[in-house]
Amino acid sequence: MDTLVIKDYYEKAGHSKEDGIKAVSVVDSFQNRSSGEIASLGKCSVKEMKSYIAALTDQGKCDTFSLLALARAAYLSGNRELYIYFTQILERENIISNLRSHMETVLGVDIAGQIFDSLTNPATGAPPEEAVQWTQNLIDKMDETLSDEECRTALTANAHGIPPEAFTNEAELFNKAPGLEAYLADAHKRSVATLQEHADTGKVWFEQIITQPVVDFVASHKEVLGGVLEESKIYWTKIPYDTVAWLNEKESDKKRYYACHCPMAREVLLHEGETIPGKWCNCTAGFVQQRFNAIFGETVKVDLLESVLAGDERCRFAINVPEKFLSRNA
Repeated sequence: MDTLVIKDYYEKAGHSKEDGIKAVSVVDSFQNRSSGEIASLGKCSVKEMKSYIAALTDQGKCDTFSLLALARAAYLSGNRELYIYFTQILERENIISNLRSHMETVLGVDIAGQIFDSLTNPATGAPPEEAVQWTQNLIDKMDETLSDEECRTALTANAHGIPPEAFTNEAELFNKAPGLEAYLADAHKRSVATLQEHADTGKVWFEQIITQPVVDFVASHKEVLGGVLEESKIYWTKIPYDTVAWLNEKESDKKRYYACHCPMAREVLLHEGETIPGKWCNCTAGFVQQRFNAIFGETVKVDLLESVLAGDERCRFAINVPEKFLSRNA
């Protein structure tokens, strides 16, 4: 891979010159070692990258900076499948840190410490399947320590650390809309347009590839990336993690796997007899809550209705709308 491309990317992204040079060194090390053993970054498979990361770990050289450098190089090389894999393993540390911080806020530092200090976190760069045991251990410890309502509150977190400012535009659009239903319809329309753009250009949308059937699916399901108001609740269905595979899959367990976004739990769906409790999906309820907290300007309650971890084919939520906003639709 052309090292100038990497340097240029790091410079335009606002990273230091030193970081750009260091990233080039990481990629060069991969390409030098991989000659004759592993394909170039543009063609490297996930399986081959797992093997390479394992070797780095054995040498004590696997760190977040190196993984980010390889992920960015995979993206710049057009290796979408490999880039998507990196997004799974790189977000894990952020999720664990944010879950702990949220629990400290809502339940106290002592209780959070009692729970999290008893766990051994997955190693940096470990494959996604190694996160499953950590998640199960966390749920077990929470069940031992907390009530059901405390568990729900602790898991309904901003696990990805998305700042409230990310939803400022949505709040402004809601305030300008004639009513909540009009806002939701417009939000869905805008989401479909964004997906269409990604389908037309071939760009990765978050962690997935968008095709025309994906666009058509979302366009025909208003709860996905939009929301549907019924009485005092907005019903919201999470878009599948790999919508292309989800649309084509007939086998139930595999379909649930393709629906699940969570890098801490989704691999359990590939192993018969292993489970993560559906309550874990309150984490996604936290993501939905962040959006509507920003839109309404106050904290809203989000109910988990369906979960792929509980055996459903989708994750579905109900947002309880504050009374004063319902009157705008009258």
